[in-house]
Amino acid sequence: MNREITIRKKQIKYINENDYNRIFVISDLHGNYELFLKFIEKVNLQKDDLLINLGDSCDRGIQSYELYLKYDEMIKQGYNVLHILGNHEDMLLTTVNTLDYDKMIHWFINGGKKTIESFKRVTGLSIENFFDLEKNKFLIDFLSSFPTLIISNKSIFTHAAYNPNLPPEKQEEYFLIWNRENFWDRNKTGKAIYFGHTPSRKEDHTIVYYPNNCTCIDLGTYRYNKMGGIEIKSKKEYYIEILYQGDNNRRFVLGEVTGNKPLICFGVNPSKAKIVDGKLQTDKTIEKIRHIVDMENYDGWIMLNLYAQVTSEPNNLDKVLNSDLHSKNIEEIEKILNRFPSSYILACWGNLIEKRKYLKYCLKGLKIDNNIADYDFLDEIKNIKGIISLTKGRKWFYRGMITKKGHPRHQLWTENSARLEEFNINEYIKILEERSNYVKFKEDMN
Repeated sequence: MNREITIRKKQIKYINENDYNRIFVISDLHGNYELFLKFIEKVNLQKDDLLINLGDSCDRGIQSYELYLKYDEMIKQGYNVLHILGNHEDMLLTTVNTLDYDKMIHWFINGGKKTIESFKRVTGLSIENFFDLEKNKFLIDFLSSFPTLIISNKSIFTHAAYNPNLPPEKQEEYFLIWNRENFWDRNKTGKAIYFGHTPSRKEDHTIVYYPNNCTCIDLGTYRYNKMGGIEIKSKKEYYIEILYQGDNNRRFVLGEVTGNKPLICFGVNPSKAKIVDGKLQTDKTIEKIRHIVDMENYDGWIMLNLYAQVTSEPNNLDKVLNSDLHSKNIEEIEKILNRFPSSYILACWGNLIEKRKYLKYCLKGLKIDNNIADYDFLDEIKNIKGIISLTKGRKWFYRGMITKKGHPRHQLWTENSARLEEFNINEYIKILEERSNYVKFKEDMN
C-alpha cells in the first residue's frame, strides 16, 4: 500500500546570531544518546545559548528515539535547540509517509531497523505501530517540523551541501540533504557554511575545515564512538569520545574521554564492562572510576589492565601467561600513553596482583636469566616487556589505604570520599623485586 502523500515542503529557518550568547553546532549523532548527554554537560549548555544539530540523529545507533525525546524535552524546558532535516530523517519520513517497499528497504539497509527498535523499547509499542501515523505521531510530527536550511546574519547551516550560486529560497532540497559535491571552492556568499553528512577522514576523526570558511562537523560518530561540536563565536572545539578495543574475551582499552588529560587507570584484568552499539555497559569498578573522575575533575577516564583477559572471576585467569595477549596489551597501552602524554595514572589492582605469578611481571617486566629457576608461569620462555617501561616520567597515584600486603587498593574497596595520593611506583617495583628474590631464596633453601 502506498499512501502517495506529500512528505513536506522546503523550510528555511532564519536566525540572528546576536540573539544568543553562544552557538554550538553538532551533527550526525546516529542514535548515540550517551555522547550527546556528555556533550551538553561538557559545554554547560545554558538557556541563552543556541544548539544547532545539522541532522541525522537517527539510525545505526541504538538510542535514536531517546535523542528526539531529549531534544523535545529541552525545548519545552526553555533551551534553544534547532535540528535540521538530515538524509536519515528524510528516509524515515519517506518510508512512514509513503509505505513504499523499495524506500523502506533502502532505509533499513542504512540502519533504519535500529530506530524502530529504539521506538519499540521506549514506547512499549509494536514494530507495526511505528508506521501508524497516530501511534507514532510525536516522532513524525517532530521530524516533519525540522527545517532543511538555517540561515543567520553570518552563517549558513545545512545537512549535506549548499549551492553558493543560488539564493536560499532557490536551493534544491535534495542537494541540501543528500549531496556530497565539493561546493566549498565556490563559496562566495560572504558567510561561513557548516555542514555534516560526510564523515571526517582525518586520522583522529576531528572537525574538518575546508577552504572559504566551510566546516564539516560529521566525525563518523556511529563508527568511531566520538562526537564533536564547535562554538562558532569563539571557534572552540569540543569532543566526547568512548574508547574501546576488545571483545567478549579480551579487552585492552575502555574509556570515556572529554579532553586531553583523562585519568588513566590500571587494574588487574577486565571484567564485564564493554561497548555495545555505541553504548557503554558498565560494572561496579567503572562506576567507581567515573565517580573519582567527576570528583577530581579530570577530562574523562581510560581503564587499562595488567592482563587483558576478560573474566569477572580472578580464579579463572590463565594459569600461564599468554605471551601474544600480553604483547598486544603492551601495544595498545603504548598507543594510549602516546596519545595522552600528560595524563596521570591511578594504580588500583589491589592484592589481585598476587593471584597469578606472571601479573607482577606484566607490570615490572622480566628478563630471562639463570637467576630465575622456575618459568612454569610462562607459555614460552622469553622476556616480558613490563608496563612500567612505558610510563617513565609519569605521575602515579593511589586512592584509599595501601593494602596490608603493600598494594594499591582496588577501587571497589575504597570510600567515595577518598582522594588521590601520590604513589611511588619505583619504590613499589623495588619491593616486588625484593619479594621475588626472597621467594626464590626460600625455594632454593628447600
